[in-house]
Amino acid sequence: MVGDFPVTQWAFLGMRWLYETLTNQNIVLTIIIATLFIRALTVFGDIRSRKSSMKMAAVQPQLDKLKKKYEKDPQRLNTEQQKFMRENGVSMLGGCLPMLITMPLFFIFIAAFRQWGNEMMVRLILTLDDNKDKGIELFQTFKFFWINNLWMPDNGFSPVIATAKEFFGAANKELPKLLYFQEHPEALQRFVDLGFFIKNGSEYTLATMTDQLSASYTALMAPCAELYKGFNNGWFIFPVLAGGSTYLSTWIMQKNQPKSDATASTNKIMNWLMPVMSFVFCLQYNASFAVYWTFSNIFSLATSFLINRTFAKQQVTITEVSAK
Repeated sequence: MVGDFPVTQWAFLGMRWLYETLTNQNIVLTIIIATLFIRALTVFGDIRSRKSSMKMAAVQPQLDKLKKKYEKDPQRLNTEQQKFMRENGVSMLGGCLPMLITMPLFFIFIAAFRQWGNEMMVRLILTLDDNKDKGIELFQTFKFFWINNLWMPDNGFSPVIATAKEFFGAANKELPKLLYFQEHPEALQRFVDLGFFIKNGSEYTLATMTDQLSASYTALMAPCAELYKGFNNGWFIFPVLAGGSTYLSTWIMQKNQPKSDATASTNKIMNWLMPVMSFVFCLQYNASFAVYWTFSNIFSLATSFLINRTFAKQQVTITEVSAK
């Protein structure tokens, strides 16, 4: 199961704490607050990157002169460019850092939201087993606009409730090691009693899929499935929004960066790689992540506009160095 890395655990535990403590178990409000917090932490890096980009733009004419002067001596050119940038406090990759940070954040939160989704599924199963009405009440909190279940993909082909084949499939083989079960050992025994887990000594494993197991799982989840009988879980909207907002966010950042051979290749790749990844992953993973990633991009766009508007009024003065 994805999500064993410390940073992923911190992200998951932080969102769980918000969900249980501050937002009265409101999933979307939890996502919004978590997104604002993450963006508040990264805004200083964005500002620093913008300053670096402005400095880079200011010295680009001098760098071009050096390039022309030493075009037949690449080694000397590299030495002179590095010396010039060091003397003027300019970093060639400083403006690219926000884009380079985006990818790790993307995968960290995919893992964190998957872990959160698995835990919510476990809670739903246990609640339904205890009390059908309370289980339905919990399940109804998973709805957000057109998305019937935030813990399933916003996908027109996705069922509202994971099928038995999906739940007992290879993707969930590490489910017995979920943090929730470590914190609530009694829940492990209840899953054994339901026939969902098998205990071998001190180890627990996911039960092998059988017709009987499928029937048992389907019957338990039936009260929730009946609420949206005949419906799919979404209409592909958030995956499209996630991909589109990722492209726009990346384009805005690149638009305000100086063009150079050192960054052109990276920028071109990132301009298409992240939007495509965002769309594809949001089609496959639970919709809560797609909601998070879309809000995150929107906040990033707003931050970029504010930063660009602020720094557009400033002038960066760089001492012009004559190429030797």
